[in-house]
Amino acid sequence: MFILTLIGLVAAGLLLYGFIEWFNGYTQEKARYKFFTMEHSAAMVISYGLIFFGNGNMQSALENHGDALNGALVIGIGAVILIVVIVNNFKNAPKKLAFIGTVLQIILYIPIAIGAVIIAAAMFAYFSQTKPVYNINSRD
Repeated sequence: MFILTLIGLVAAGLLLYGFIEWFNGYTQEKARYKFFTMEHSAAMVISYGLIFFGNGNMQSALENHGDALNGALVIGIGAVILIVVIVNNFKNAPKKLAFIGTVLQIILYIPIAIGAVIIAAAMFAYFSQTKPVYNINSRD
């Protein structure tokens, strides 16, 4: 069952990638603008991360009768980044295409952001592991 889950995840990822490439080609042809770029990906992943962790910080502060302002500030920064991406979309593409592209960005970047966080955590765990050290000059 685990293998079927992995195959399903890989298939979903490939379908998502294919759709994004098709949509970028379509919007490049019609409006000379791509909605799914590395800059947009980074901005949306950072925005979703800030909103998610800011919400967790704010909920924790409210449960412990602490100061929820820090969490609200982090959520606000994430929302500002998200709004900047949306304004950029509407500034550079026709209104109808900008609306469709923005809705697709908001929906499709959620699994991409979750995957990016998991991959970053796995890379951090892998590269921070302790490696054996060999002493060549020892006389043991």
